[in-house]
Amino acid sequence: MGLLALAGLVFLAIHIIPATPLRQTAVRALGEGGYTGLFSVLSLLSIWWWVNRFNNTTYDEAVWAYPQWWPWLKAALLLIAAILFVGGLSSPNPTLPQGGKLLERPDVGQGIFAITRHPLMWAFGVWGIAHLISQPNWRGLWFYGLFALTAIGGAALQERRKAAIYGASWDRFAAKTSFVPFLAILQGRARLSPSEIGWWRIGVAVLLWAMMLHLHPWLFGAAPLPGLG
Repeated sequence: MGLLALAGLVFLAIHIIPATPLRQTAVRALGEGGYTGLFSVLSLLSIWWWVNRFNNTTYDEAVWAYPQWWPWLKAALLLIAAILFVGGLSSPNPTLPQGGKLLERPDVGQGIFAITRHPLMWAFGVWGIAHLISQPNWRGLWFYGLFALTAIGGAALQERRKAAIYGASWDRFAAKTSFVPFLAILQGRARLSPSEIGWWRIGVAVLLWAMMLHLHPWLFGAAPLPGLG
């Protein structure tokens, strides 16, 4: 369990660096391309080590129990995560590296960004939280819990760096959107429009979600819903 925790903390540390002044220090020393390459290699090595330790760590005693209806709610949350993932990956995304110019677009903040301005990070965060609840032990906490913390915490730290770099452009984007999913919609600052998200993106997300539900027992040895085993 100790090595699993260490691997997770290393992964967390590597992914916090881009949101700190250490990133600029590394870029000055290595260049943008060198930094990106090193970051990518370290990320891949750390996630490989982390997943390997997770797969080789035995289940420990449950710390909490979840209700029988939880798997159905989890499936619904993972559908939302799939839509955020596909939408955030395929839409012009101003929160991605080198995406700052997109902040000047008149339609910035629409589509998937009406839900949250960090759709990719929240997709990973929701995935991690949902799986943590389903695996209520220290093994799950050191993997799924840290994964969710890395995604959501990293996005929160990124907010400060983006605001410092892009100033008023970021402020306009932030005023139209929310960090917490659906908050801007509830506050009337944004509107949920499936057509602006893109029906094809929603369709791809539903297909991906359905495939993972049905392939999950074969890929991971556990049925996500009753009757799918």
